[in-house]
Amino acid sequence: MTLSLIRSIACAAATLALTTFVAPAINAAPIKTPHAEVELLAETTALVPGKSARIGLSIKHAPHWHTYWKNPGDSGYPTKVTWELPAGFSVSEFDWPVPQRLRTGPIVNFGYEGEVLLPATVKVSADAASGSSITLKGKAEWLVCKDVCIPEEGMVSVTLPIAPSASSSAAKAKFDAADAAIPKRLEGWSGKAFVSGRDLQIDLIPAAGTPSLARFDVFPEVEQITEPAAQKIYRNANAAAGYSAMLRLVDGAKVPESFQLVVSMPKETGHTASFGYLSISAANGSSPNEIKTMSLLADSSAELAASSTPSAAPPDSMSLLAAIVFALVGGMILNLMPCVFPVLSLKILSFAQHAGDHKNSIERRGAMRAHGLLYALGVVVSFLVLAGALLALKSAGSAIGWGFQLQNPGVVWVLAVIFFLIGLNLMGAFEVGTLAPSSVLSFTAKNPGVDAFFSGVLAVIAASPCTAPFMGAALGFALTQSTVAALVVFAALGVGMALPYVLLAWFPKWLDRLPRPGAWMITFKQALAFPMFLTVVWLIWVIAQQATVDGAAIALIGLVGITFGAWLLGSISARARLAGVIAAVVAIVLAWPTTAMVETSAGQLPSANVANAGQWKPWNPEEIAKLNAEGKPVFVDFTAAWCVSCQANKRLVLSRDEIVQTFAKKNVVLMRADWTNRDPRITQALAAMNRSGVPVYALHAPGKPVELLPELLTTGIVKTALSKL
Repeated sequence: MTLSLIRSIACAAATLALTTFVAPAINAAPIKTPHAEVELLAETTALVPGKSARIGLSIKHAPHWHTYWKNPGDSGYPTKVTWELPAGFSVSEFDWPVPQRLRTGPIVNFGYEGEVLLPATVKVSADAASGSSITLKGKAEWLVCKDVCIPEEGMVSVTLPIAPSASSSAAKAKFDAADAAIPKRLEGWSGKAFVSGRDLQIDLIPAAGTPSLARFDVFPEVEQITEPAAQKIYRNANAAAGYSAMLRLVDGAKVPESFQLVVSMPKETGHTASFGYLSISAANGSSPNEIKTMSLLADSSAELAASSTPSAAPPDSMSLLAAIVFALVGGMILNLMPCVFPVLSLKILSFAQHAGDHKNSIERRGAMRAHGLLYALGVVVSFLVLAGALLALKSAGSAIGWGFQLQNPGVVWVLAVIFFLIGLNLMGAFEVGTLAPSSVLSFTAKNPGVDAFFSGVLAVIAASPCTAPFMGAALGFALTQSTVAALVVFAALGVGMALPYVLLAWFPKWLDRLPRPGAWMITFKQALAFPMFLTVVWLIWVIAQQATVDGAAIALIGLVGITFGAWLLGSISARARLAGVIAAVVAIVLAWPTTAMVETSAGQLPSANVANAGQWKPWNPEEIAKLNAEGKPVFVDFTAAWCVSCQANKRLVLSRDEIVQTFAKKNVVLMRADWTNRDPRITQALAAMNRSGVPVYALHAPGKPVELLPELLTTGIVKTALSKL
């Protein structure tokens, strides 16, 4: 054997040793939690200087648990790794596989269940010395969710040798599977987005020869610009002319000039890939594709309503008949709630006016019964109008619930004006006859039922800030059902509220104990003005929470202007009365709370709305999951400044020393979800508990289902719930 041949053999042996018999890759032990198993894998057995290689974060989820895509959807956050790398090395962002659409109650997220691998590309330093080993490591953070969300983290690492070449590792099959799930550019496709108000319409033109799609799904990569639950997809009659997706923008979201969109299609379409991405450019104005001329393929919001099953009080736990019974009982109890007291006073006055002589007159009995029925009609019609508004706004993608109208300080101001004017009228500051034309007065005199009908309307307006026992569950059920079922439940609520007055009108002998009409009624009428003024005080306080103290001060100045106008209205001079009307109208308009005031107060926890404010933290659902994981129970008060029941519970129960001490003894973390101004996240959380309004009291105990307490609290109810911890 020649010397040159020996040298060649030696060189080949050395090369083989470096490429084949180098130290194998070393993976750190997987991070194992009850909810996921996470580790860092490498696609190859070695790293080559100056070349690229791939590593991937492997996540194996426990059954029914999930983590999130780069755009997590309604809530959550994407998985990330904070790398600690040797000099000259770098790691790219993850290549994200196409996500699943995950629904939890009304919440829609984009993420992964089962097993997923998130690949990333490593750029290897050209100065890396062959024969050495390099450790790639970083701090991984992920949010894993099921009924609750738990933030988890840990150090992941993989140690790889540096060699002139590399071969496939045992994890290569997992990388191949991940590659098959990573969207590729949809060649030949084009798309454009059009913004109109809160509507985002995306028009898609498929590549030539693409089979007709029975359905598809879209996932914008940009976070927090659309509401995932509100998505409709359409097909043109001529499939080659394209498809459209109608998405709902998040309040205040700004659509970028261009963004990436992942399109997922059924595999049976015959397309080379069942998903892919394309770049979308956005423009304002109407789309050239008229939605009304296209056929609807799927409606995510409808699917959500059909499949939503909140963990607390699921919709199918109550039948329609049970909801109707709950609504009837809740409507009757609603008459006893503080917000209805002013209207209750007016009804007492009305019955007193009908008391006295001729109690057995057939004509009088007929008038009383007609009065009761027309009052009931006003109540039921008003509830149906509110239900229609709720359902219409929900179908348009708005996140709202019972009492939604009082989240607008302008509406609160109008109510304050109405009750203030009623109070002034009861005090005798002016008479309605000085304002209304004689023809109108003649009509109302001949048709007293009109007054009865509108007193029913006023009763519902006054009742809207309150939720009575049984009523919350019935309304939560109604707003997850069909339109007909929802209207039936709301009508039952109105019947329940009107029923006591209808019974009194049909059986007037129950009113025999009332004294006969006389001079005492003037004093009684004036006394009834004070509940009206107290209602106004509360409404102005609500404005202070919504539109700052400055807004409340302006509203008070407006009331002074209205009083001045009422004083002029009491004059015998026609000119003075006209000036009074003008002064009152000007005061009402100028005192209207402005949007700027509301925006200034948005996001601030109103101090006047909080009893023991120092003990209560702002509501944070992600923190609840973390605290529960640490073994700490959390009590959440879903409340609003305009909710009278909420304020009564705060001051009469939650702020009592014995309850405060019990919370502290049980180590309960207290959170307050303030719904005074519109907050879609709180609305969604309420819907997930099958509730549509406040108050709602939720006790989150570690390892237990969420416990909902009744709408009206007592110290005994709260103590009993806490004793189970």
